[in-house]
Amino acid sequence: MLRKIQSVAVVAAVAFAAVGSMGMKVQEYSPEDTGYTYEWYYDAAKTQYGGTVVDRGCGGWGEHRYVLRSYVPSGYYDAYPAFYCDGGYMEPI
Repeated sequence: MLRKIQSVAVVAAVAFAAVGSMGMKVQEYSPEDTGYTYEWYYDAAKTQYGGTVVDRGCGGWGEHRYVLRSYVPSGYYDAYPAFYCDGGYMEPI
């Protein structure tokens, strides 16, 4: 039974690698059009958690679109993609 599980795992890994090598990749968005969630800290070592801030949405007019950035009260933060501005609408990533 263990050999059967191992062989299934090997086959799955080979299939995953084959699909990945077919040129399929995750869609990439430009940083200017990507809204982020920020987890900020009081210190550079990131030991004193300060809170979470999320960009506010999409703004602009016509072809001039941009992300409405939020104020992050510290220079020490981790940013995680949250949404993408596509034609003025927020699309999840």
